[in-house]
Amino acid sequence: MEFRCCGEKSKEIKDVSKTYVFLRAIADPNRLKILCVLQGGPKCVCEIVPMVGISDKLASHHLKQLKKAGILTEKREGNFIRYGLDRKAIREHKSIFNKIIK
Repeated sequence: MEFRCCGEKSKEIKDVSKTYVFLRAIADPNRLKILCVLQGGPKCVCEIVPMVGISDKLASHHLKQLKKAGILTEKREGNFIRYGLDRKAIREHKSIFNKIIK
């Protein structure tokens, strides 16, 4: 059996690295809850906190990790930052992941 994923090609290595970062970012129950909340559209921390049931500080930490992984977008509105799903990036991550596990 030939194993084509993770070969010497730099594209494959980059894809595996991207997938690792993505999976690591979502491998937390609170982050998954945040992603579910954001399915309904962009929200600020003050809207996310009561829906997920965590503190402002913890929500901000998780949002930072999701943003760092390229899963979220942010838009400043006055004193607030509204976080939303970066659907294009999520589709890309899903596509790469599907190639790896097929």
